[in-house]
Amino acid sequence: MKFLKDWLLRKRWLYLIVGSGAFTFLLFEMSVPNIPLAAKPDYIKIEESYGSIAKTISGYIVDRFASGTNYINVGIVLLIIFYCLYLEKQRFESKGKSFNYFGLFQNINQTFNENGKD
Repeated sequence: MKFLKDWLLRKRWLYLIVGSGAFTFLLFEMSVPNIPLAAKPDYIKIEESYGSIAKTISGYIVDRFASGTNYINVGIVLLIIFYCLYLEKQRFESKGKSFNYFGLFQNINQTFNENGKD
């Protein structure tokens, strides 16, 4: 685990891209609507009319884009985001700076003040 952390800290762009992608996926996953039971398609009719391939494709589309939020996906993505934030914190602390998760402007001010610019 230490090797993985050290390798990711050297490759800063890697965990920033992974963290940004995870955050984008989290926004997408949280915005998936939940289709009401009355509006769900009748897959037996679809299979009788168009075949099993059309039933499978329509089932996948409805399941992916209208089934509501998948909380297992949300949990996994949150773990990835928290790990990327932890790596960013480790990078700040290795340079002797403090890192505040919720104070972006505070971090910017601390960086300028530590460099002697007020």
